[in-house]
Amino acid sequence: MPTKQMSAVQLESWRALYRADTLLYAHLDNTLRSRLKMGYFEHEVLQALDQAGGRMRMAPLAKELMISRSGATRLIGKLEDKDGWVVRRNTPEDRRATWAELTPAGREALAAAQPVVEAVVSTFFADHVSDEDLRRASRILDVLADANPNDAGFDCGL
Repeated sequence: MPTKQMSAVQLESWRALYRADTLLYAHLDNTLRSRLKMGYFEHEVLQALDQAGGRMRMAPLAKELMISRSGATRLIGKLEDKDGWVVRRNTPEDRRATWAELTPAGREALAAAQPVVEAVVSTFFADHVSDEDLRRASRILDVLADANPNDAGFDCGL
């Protein structure tokens, strides 16, 4: 099947999105690591657990983080062993299900990270764009995310 040639505008937009995302991620990850010894993905785990009321089953957590189940298991293991920010628990009702649970230390780490994340996002992202443009960008990025399912059935036609 022949592939469609991207227009110059499409390619330029893709590169701008990639560049901005890569730079912002690097700023967030580097700042969190230097200030709190926490990587950006570790922060995302703590954030997801907090938003879910403090605990989640591993499969939905992996889906929320857009990583594999094995990747989520490794990441939770690291947070459990290294930092004590998360614990894994099984429930008597369903011994097959493993839950990741935010610990008090994890809540403290997340609270310490919040002003760092806000400062980096403000400095390198939000302070440079109007609220109207941010809303427009959010709508565009939601359309792109909805067009890119995170599952094994995705096929781009190649």
